[in-house]
Amino acid sequence: MNVENDPSYAMIAALVAGDRWLSADACAVYLGMLTPAGKPNRRGFLERVACRPDFPKPIPVTRSWKKSEVDEWAMNQRRSA
Repeated sequence: MNVENDPSYAMIAALVAGDRWLSADACAVYLGMLTPAGKPNRRGFLERVACRPDFPKPIPVTRSWKKSEVDEWAMNQRRSA
């Protein structure tokens, strides 16, 4: 397996580095939404999470989400569960 060409590793590295904005794929990985093959479940994230009224709104140009807002939303979800 070539780690250098695997997008999952790049996204995880970006998350660890504390990047300020998260793509849909990065949000899916960050929230634990992976396909059975271990790839980011982008479609699941966009259809089940990103569309929720209580989820942070992305910036329109790049459809990226502010990491701190995703953190806050995830913490609120854990508290209400």
